[in-house]
Amino acid sequence: MRRRFGWFGFAWVALHSPVALSSQTAAPVAAHPCDAQAGATKAVCRAGYDAMASILPVVALAASGGNPSIGSAAGGKGFGDFSITIRGTYLRTVLPSTAFDGTVDTVPAARRLPVAIPSLEMRLGLLRKTLPIGAATVDFLGAMVGVPQSATEFVRYSSDTRSLQGLALGFGYGLRIGIEPKGPMPTVSLNVGRHDFPKFTIGDVGSGSQFAYTVAVSAINARLMIGKRFAGLELTAGAGADLIKGSYSLVYRSQATHLPLPRADSTLSTMRILTVVNAALPVGGVFRLSFEGGFQVGKDDKLPTVFQASNPKSGRFFGGVGLGFKL
Repeated sequence: MRRRFGWFGFAWVALHSPVALSSQTAAPVAAHPCDAQAGATKAVCRAGYDAMASILPVVALAASGGNPSIGSAAGGKGFGDFSITIRGTYLRTVLPSTAFDGTVDTVPAARRLPVAIPSLEMRLGLLRKTLPIGAATVDFLGAMVGVPQSATEFVRYSSDTRSLQGLALGFGYGLRIGIEPKGPMPTVSLNVGRHDFPKFTIGDVGSGSQFAYTVAVSAINARLMIGKRFAGLELTAGAGADLIKGSYSLVYRSQATHLPLPRADSTLSTMRILTVVNAALPVGGVFRLSFEGGFQVGKDDKLPTVFQASNPKSGRFFGGVGLGFKL
């Protein structure tokens, strides 16, 4: 009798525990920051928030690029080994129309915007240690992004943005830890750093926009790069992830009163994975010309707004070119 009761109790727990467990662990649906609004005002608020959220990965990619030292996975030859590279990163994005008034289901596109970002990169050797298997290196990496403030009428930079001679400035820094094995084995490096992009504004509710947002984007970058020389040609490939943060300010109009509602200030974080390939060739015995191509993998951030000619869940290709030399 006692054994029958034991088997009955075990069966009851086995049958009911999954139900209880699934009900306890079911993730609640995340609330959207604009859920307090209603009707067309809610649609406009969502359009502004989702447009800002969808542009974060674009801006982080423009600031960070793929390989943090384009053209190579290797480190320096020792302490004080210094090189500079002039780099350009290119990608494309679609800017949603800030005139969207919530009366239709899809936010129209304002412009297909080519994004070409010039930057100045430097690499400074900190350490080179000979090992039985080869050599270990440690390098400091630095970068400065300079964006022409008058490049497009759709993007504005405020007076408190760091600037120099008409360029809005962003900065980056990091470390490269490399292993250069003996023989035919390729060079491997782990790169960790941080890049930021100049704070900018899209839209102007004082000039007809239904929403506008100001955002400052930064990204913590991790890259694992593998490279090898073939005579004068150096090939490099790798992958990594960007942890992206945007500090934003969003303002939008009430579609009932047509007056701007109180500004919403907060932060938003997301992550993107990317892959990258490089090729580099010596030029004139002094310079090195490098080319980069890569792909940022898409991610579903559960944004409810539908944008014309743009899917925030999609990935994007990017390219780059660099001309470097040693001092």
